[in-house]
Amino acid sequence: MSSPVVLSTSSPRPSLDVSHRDCGDAVCVAAPVGEIDVATAPLLKSHLVALLDRGFRRFVLDLSGVRYLDSTGLGVLIGFARRLGGDGQITLAHAPGPVLAILELTGLDASFEVFATSEDALAHLRGERQPAQPRLSSDAAIVVGLAATALPFAESTVDELRRWLRILSAHGEAGRALQGVGVTDADVAYQAPGAGVSDAGSPSAHAESLMRVSAAAAVIASDRQAASVSTVDLLLAVITVYGDAFDRELRARGTGSAALIECLASSPEPAAALP
Repeated sequence: MSSPVVLSTSSPRPSLDVSHRDCGDAVCVAAPVGEIDVATAPLLKSHLVALLDRGFRRFVLDLSGVRYLDSTGLGVLIGFARRLGGDGQITLAHAPGPVLAILELTGLDASFEVFATSEDALAHLRGERQPAQPRLSSDAAIVVGLAATALPFAESTVDELRRWLRILSAHGEAGRALQGVGVTDADVAYQAPGAGVSDAGSPSAHAESLMRVSAAAAVIASDRQAASVSTVDLLLAVITVYGDAFDRELRARGTGSAALIECLASSPEPAAALP
C-alpha cells in the first residue's frame, strides 16, 4: 500500500527584510532589502507605520537593496506619504536603475525627492541643500526598463553588452549615434543559449551590471549638472563599464569608438567629457 502524499500548507516567507537607523531629531533611515510586491508590501507598510508610531516624522527610504518594486509597493509609498501629513517628510535614496525607471515611467519621481545616497537625503532633511539624483529622461527610462528585463537572461558578459547595444540603438540620441556608425537593433544579435560561454554568470550578476551602468550614467549627468539622465549618458556609462569589450563589438562591425564619439559630439543631448 502506498503512503499518502502530504501536502505542505505553509507558505514561503516573503522575501523582504526592513531595518532602520535612528538619526536623531525624529529622523530615521529605513532600508528594505529584497522584493516589494503584493506579498511583501504589507511588511514594509507595517514597519513604516510602527516607526511613525514611535515618533519618527522624517524618513529616508534607502532603496539600494530593493531588487523589485511593483505597483503595490508604489501604493504603500504614496499612502505613507499622505499619512505623514504636512509635518512629516519622506525622501528616497540610492534607487537602483530598475526602481528609478518605474518611478519615472509612473510619474512618481515628481512626488518624491530622490537622492543618490542616504547621506545626501539626510543632509536635505536637516536643511543642508544637496542636489537630488538626476532623473531619467523619458527615453532613458524606457532603456533602463527594457535592460532590467533583458539583462538577467544574458548568457555572458558579451551577450549582456549586446543587449545594451540593441536596446540603446533604438532609443534617443544614443540610438541616432549608434545607427550613424552602423549599429542597429537588427544588427546586434543576442548570443545563442548554450554557446559554450565560460562567463555566463547568474541573473543577479547581470542585474548588478544594470545598477553599475545606471549609477555611472547618473554620475555623468551630475558632472554636467543635468536635471535628467539622457540616453547619451547611458551609452557613455556602457562604454565606461564594458571598456575593451565595447571596442571589440564596434570593430566587429567595421567601425570604432572614434567614429561613435564623433557622432555623439554632434548630439543635441549634451554629455560630460567624452572618452
